[in-house]
Amino acid sequence: MDLPAALLAHLHDLTVSIGEDDQDFDDTLLALTTALHSMATSYCGFQLTIVERDWPVTLTTFTGGHDVPLGTSLRLPLGLVSPTIDGESRVVFYAGVSGAFTDLAADLSHALGGVPVDQRSSAADGADGEPRVDGHRKMIMLDADLSPISRASGLTGLAELTMLNRAVGMLILLGHDIEQAHHVLRREATASGVEPHIYAARIVRR
Repeated sequence: MDLPAALLAHLHDLTVSIGEDDQDFDDTLLALTTALHSMATSYCGFQLTIVERDWPVTLTTFTGGHDVPLGTSLRLPLGLVSPTIDGESRVVFYAGVSGAFTDLAADLSHALGGVPVDQRSSAADGADGEPRVDGHRKMIMLDADLSPISRASGLTGLAELTMLNRAVGMLILLGHDIEQAHHVLRREATASGVEPHIYAARIVRR
């Protein structure tokens, strides 16, 4: 089996199935985790963030205790997996042993047609913490994310995104096209001094 190709396929399937409450999601998550364990025996978790219209939805899954030190990370921009995914979307894999992802990074680089691999601290990234760009191609980054915001497994941001989409749907019914609806929602949220999903809830509850 070509493990890098299988991992990319599982990652793509998981990305498109987030939010689906069915067995396929669980099976895909298990397949991805199994592939990662096969490539790095000290693998201990990942965070996958999908950005839709500037709103992030993050799936976090870690094994073992929260006190287990993280020795390495590998960040893969999801735009390299599918061109239809927002360029800010990414997945970060974690392992307990330093250097555990060196071979995986090289294998993924090859599988993706020679995507550059870089190993830098977070401070070496751009001001927004996003991967550096080599020409127009984002890099695979090693050890740039060794302090995840949280190791608590779960899915965050999906309820808020669902509320945003419901509000946009209601604005479309009022005569706006989809771009106008998103613009109106964000403009009115800013004017009200609240986050877009909070203003979206107000629209839905009218």
